[in-house]
Amino acid sequence: MRQPNPAPWDNLAMTHQPRRSTWILTTLIAAALSGCAAHSNPTADEAAVRHTLADTERRINHGDIGFVDVFAKDAVIIAPSSPDIVGYDAIRKLYADMMKQASMTVHFSTQEVAVSGDMAYEHGTYTLRIVDKSTGKVLQDVRNKHLHILKRQPDGTWKTWRMMVSAADPVQPKL
Repeated sequence: MRQPNPAPWDNLAMTHQPRRSTWILTTLIAAALSGCAAHSNPTADEAAVRHTLADTERRINHGDIGFVDVFAKDAVIIAPSSPDIVGYDAIRKLYADMMKQASMTVHFSTQEVAVSGDMAYEHGTYTLRIVDKSTGKVLQDVRNKHLHILKRQPDGTWKTWRMMVSAADPVQPKL
């Protein structure tokens, strides 16, 4: 009886072809290591994270709702005294609804960026002014602290995966 031809991947498990298996294993390890090496430039990674924030600031200040593309599909915004905003669609809706009624002006002041592999964090402060488009009334004018945890995407860009904000100034007790 004739044996069926093995599938191509069956050759990886065959012990009678040590040279081919060794070559394939060596090639896979080299490819994996070269992929890691391409992402191991801390200076370039930090610059890319800083550029991401600068571009986000510019887009917000120009009223471009496309700035929400800085968020990963599974992003979460965590803010005090409010429920978490979970997922890109919810984040986009939040900002789109806000930008219909108000203009925003933001300025990020980054104090620290650290990168480890495909994850990074950035923290600092930001000022945010929100103005009602119809009345010109200032709705909010704050200085807050922020923390962005970013993930490198398959295309090499950085997207915010988690964003956390809190008041920068101590809360004054009410007397």
